[in-house]
Amino acid sequence: MAIENVKKKKKEKEVAQKDERSFMPRRDIIDLFLPDAFEEGKDYVYTGPGKYARVYVIDKYPRKMHVGILNDLFEIDNISVSTYIENVPDAQVVKKLTSKLVSYQSNMYMKLKRGNMIDYGSQQAVADLDAMREAVQTNRDRMSYVQILITLWGKNMEELDQKGEWLEDICARKGMRPRVCIYDQAKAYITSLPYKNIKYMDNMRNAVTGVVASLVPIGNTEMSHPGGIYLGNNLYTNSPVFFDSFIGPPLLTNPMMAIFGMAGAGKSVTMKTIAARAAASGEWIIILDPENEYENLIKHLGGQYFEIKSGEFSGINPFELDIEDGDKGQEVNIYSKLSEIRELISMFCEKFREEPLRGQEISIVEEVINTLYTRKGITRDPESLYREVREELHGKFFTGKVKKEMPTLSEMRVELNNYEPTKGLAEMMKILVDGRSLSMFDGQTKIDLRKRIIGINLKHLTDEFMKFFAVVNVMSWIWSRFSNWKFKAMHKRVIVDEGWLFAKYPHAAVFLESIARRGRKYRISLLIASQQVNEFLSSESGKAVINQCATKFIMKQDANVAREVAQYLVLSEACKEMISSFGQGEGLLMTDTDLVVMKMIPFDFEWDYVTT
Repeated sequence: MAIENVKKKKKEKEVAQKDERSFMPRRDIIDLFLPDAFEEGKDYVYTGPGKYARVYVIDKYPRKMHVGILNDLFEIDNISVSTYIENVPDAQVVKKLTSKLVSYQSNMYMKLKRGNMIDYGSQQAVADLDAMREAVQTNRDRMSYVQILITLWGKNMEELDQKGEWLEDICARKGMRPRVCIYDQAKAYITSLPYKNIKYMDNMRNAVTGVVASLVPIGNTEMSHPGGIYLGNNLYTNSPVFFDSFIGPPLLTNPMMAIFGMAGAGKSVTMKTIAARAAASGEWIIILDPENEYENLIKHLGGQYFEIKSGEFSGINPFELDIEDGDKGQEVNIYSKLSEIRELISMFCEKFREEPLRGQEISIVEEVINTLYTRKGITRDPESLYREVREELHGKFFTGKVKKEMPTLSEMRVELNNYEPTKGLAEMMKILVDGRSLSMFDGQTKIDLRKRIIGINLKHLTDEFMKFFAVVNVMSWIWSRFSNWKFKAMHKRVIVDEGWLFAKYPHAAVFLESIARRGRKYRISLLIASQQVNEFLSSESGKAVINQCATKFIMKQDANVAREVAQYLVLSEACKEMISSFGQGEGLLMTDTDLVVMKMIPFDFEWDYVTT
């Protein structure tokens, strides 16, 4: 009786467990990836709310392929590329190639016998077939069947159409042709999934090993420039990232760099770390410090630190010239300086009368600048920068050359007042001279750059334009000093925080383009940093500044700003999400050829001077 009760209870338990399993059936891992719906249309697949897919197959390939030919496809957000590869037995390949080769040769022979002209296309095909057969027979190559399926995703049909046009443009540049799998979307979609469930077999193409290797999309997730400074580690591979702003083409078109990061993203620590390591590697560093953040760093590293105050002469003259290495030897580049001063005055006008220099004013300003240099006897000849001196000291006579005095803003204002069209400009320029608020650059240069790392404090310039005006004047002077032929072989870097100021004035982009062009020639790198990347994206001048920077380090941004950044820089959806979720020191390092997700990591001993 006891045994029957035990059997009865066991049976009841089994029934209860079975009922429970029926109520909550066990899920397979594939169920985690099943779409909400699956509905096939003529040229799309619907998989749920806001989820539309369209599958393309490549039906035309270029004659020559190269590794990475599919990389540009990933400019498009939410795209999947599936490559099917099936090996073909060598015996079958040789048999088919021989049959086709004989067929081509027979046709060519018959055409020639009839007196037709030589068909060079067929002749080339015969040569290709013969070379391919020989390579397979000697085990130097293999043959495979390949098929490329491309799946585009969009929130609606309109987005799918736009991405389809984009895909066709990219493929046209590569010599490829994508074709929509009309009425075969479901089969093509299932085939594109990594489950070896091949439903769509059209548009298979025979390919040798080299072509097969080209069909695998690759992306460079590493960055290691020979001789570069250590920035940090790759977030995915933990490998070190070494970066050299001066490595040049084809890796970098120019040495300019922009860093963007919202408050708390670690932008200041990143810039200070770069400055310290660049100085340690032998670079000459000048930092324009708007908030007195870099004084501790500069003094810790034994550098010089200056202050610029409103109404007090700074010891910097934007008219300063030095001898440069030109195309025909050493020269004084007056014309570049003329362009810089003209743009400087134009930005000044843009601020105080809401329009830059006008046509006649431009010609007069240039004429005045030329006149001022001519009066000093300064030409393109390097010898014209110096004058002979003779001095008696302790009963002995000394002779030599000293640098001439340069023109000043005061002299320029006086000269402009002699022309009727620029009398108003001369009157407005009073604020730039005679101890007035913007007269910090009216005088002869007195600062001697003796150290390898130098800071210029702009904190006391509380007015926004005053600070910007100071930055462009100092940069004009720095570029003249750095362009000196004596320093041409030395790597030089200028760091400008609060770079968003450049985005507010359209002529600032023209000024930056001018100094960027000279920077490439004289190994001068400009590093611009800003919290407010949206200030750059909201104006044409700001976008021009971003475009001039071959290197960009995008740190954490607000989600809305991240969306704008991703759209403007043509980044993927995954990159957009990363930008809005980065931790401190993390960011996206972009160059003309590479894109790396990395984290800036100061060494233990660096924390003493890189924190604010």
